[in-house]
Amino acid sequence: GGITVSKFVQVMNKLLKRLSVEAFYHGNVNRKDADEAANIITEALTRHHVGLPKKKLPTKLVLKAKHAIDHHLIVAPTIDPKDPNTAVEVYFQFGKDDNSSDAIRQRVLIDLLEQILHEPLYNQIRTKETFGYEVSCGARWTYGVLGMSFRVVTACKSAEEASTRIDDFLKSFRSELDSMDDETFMEHLVGLAKNKLENFDSLEEETGSHWSEITEGRYDFEAYRKEVLMMRTVSKKQLIDVYDEWLHPFCENGKPKKRRKMVLHIIGSGDGPASLGRPAIEDEKAVGDQIDHLLHQFHASVKKESWGRIAFGRGNAV
Repeated sequence: GGITVSKFVQVMNKLLKRLSVEAFYHGNVNRKDADEAANIITEALTRHHVGLPKKKLPTKLVLKAKHAIDHHLIVAPTIDPKDPNTAVEVYFQFGKDDNSSDAIRQRVLIDLLEQILHEPLYNQIRTKETFGYEVSCGARWTYGVLGMSFRVVTACKSAEEASTRIDDFLKSFRSELDSMDDETFMEHLVGLAKNKLENFDSLEEETGSHWSEITEGRYDFEAYRKEVLMMRTVSKKQLIDVYDEWLHPFCENGKPKKRRKMVLHIIGSGDGPASLGRPAIEDEKAVGDQIDHLLHQFHASVKKESWGRIAFGRGNAV
């Protein structure tokens, strides 16, 4: 009943026959060098290799967070039972990025929100209120789905306190955006443009940037340049509008607003509030199974509804 050589060769030939290969040759090389490298790869495959058409490549589907006043909460213990720290991540989904002009504008606005929010978020929650030793926010791009996340790692506050404090910050910061003068807004915009147009520090960094476009399926190697060009048309009003739509927890009438929001609590075992709500697991080795179970629950709660296959346009219209 063991694996024979002939059986192994038969199975591997079947797999390699349908293997799809994407390669990126970058550096002090020319087209001839790249073609020779490609030939080395193809010759290593079986002579019966036919490949796999792009249309049949597996699609990386991203589930939709529910659009609701409440949110899906995932609570899990730290994998290390002795870790005293509790980590909280609040994630907001905004929509699909098809690389159209509107999508490029949305990417710019998300990056601009990160640029504007990062320092005051850290200053208020980390420096002034000492909620945790790590406080940050960042834009998220997940296989074509746009979003933003806020993170707090703490050893002195409960996970519930940390996630509530993030929403309180988003509520209070709305007035800061509204009162921001044009000069300050332009400084943020120029700062973001400079960051996007910075030269790579190394060939490795540049290769990593290009390779991420390949692995994520967008293939837009001029994305940053297009985003900077789009900044010429971005206004403060547009920024406030998307802030109200995506992040602000309340409507104009003061009622809670529907958002696509997920909250993740990873709760440590330290003394004090940070360990409040830590799920009890008899066998610490079963933490992974518990996390898998929680993910299956999330899939069921959103009825496995995804954003579908995302087709990336060329994004030329700016």
